[in-house]
Amino acid sequence: MVRDWFFPHHAKQDLFSATVSDSPQDMRQRAVDKVNLWMFKAGRLPPAILATASLTEAILHDEARKSTPATVISDAAMQSIYAMAFARFVNGFVDRDIARSHAAEMIKEDSTAESDEDMTTVISGKGESSMYAHAATIGMPQEFVDLRHQVTHGDVPSLAYLRGMTAKALEWLWERWWIKNAAGSPDLAIRELEERRRISRDAARASEMVQGSFDTVADGPLRDAERLDVLEEASLAVAGTTSRKRRSSAIDENNSPN
Repeated sequence: MVRDWFFPHHAKQDLFSATVSDSPQDMRQRAVDKVNLWMFKAGRLPPAILATASLTEAILHDEARKSTPATVISDAAMQSIYAMAFARFVNGFVDRDIARSHAAEMIKEDSTAESDEDMTTVISGKGESSMYAHAATIGMPQEFVDLRHQVTHGDVPSLAYLRGMTAKALEWLWERWWIKNAAGSPDLAIRELEERRRISRDAARASEMVQGSFDTVADGPLRDAERLDVLEEASLAVAGTTSRKRRSSAIDENNSPN
């Protein structure tokens, strides 16, 4: 499972995990590659998956750099890689234009279990529509938004600080998203998404066929047999699409979490 590839230190707690025998480096790189493949196929993924891949890739670059002294990646370049990955991570959740669409999957389920700091919904001096307010809604630490603002304005902190914050961000993603939402087969989810898109295209074509068929019947005199053939063809097209929609709905119900 790609979740275990991204978080090998958590996966190792599972004695039956198939990925335990692999090295952490290999698992994380495979996870990044897998997410890139999904993004290529689907064009859109949950921000938690994209952020995990981006932050993990920054760590992999850093580790490769430290293990190869002759690397061409300088400290300044590595700082930029971490900073860009972190800014994208925060933007993916609390940017005002997209925060509402992702709030549901990250919203705190048990507010009584959170600290007073996390329960703050509006930071002093910040508007309700600010990034800080959106971050509080999903339980994102204020320091994450602070760092995002800092690097966005060109004030990039030390490499050691960026490493520490990246590790914190990945742990937050693990706690807030992965252990709650990563269930089932991501590959199956991609196939189901592609199937639903195909069904939608078929439905659109069937609708055009039905409209064209009725136009044909209305525009010119047809013999009764020809008229029936045209309408039957259109009806079958719609029926076929409807049956596929029902099968897709059944797949969604069977694969939905209990």
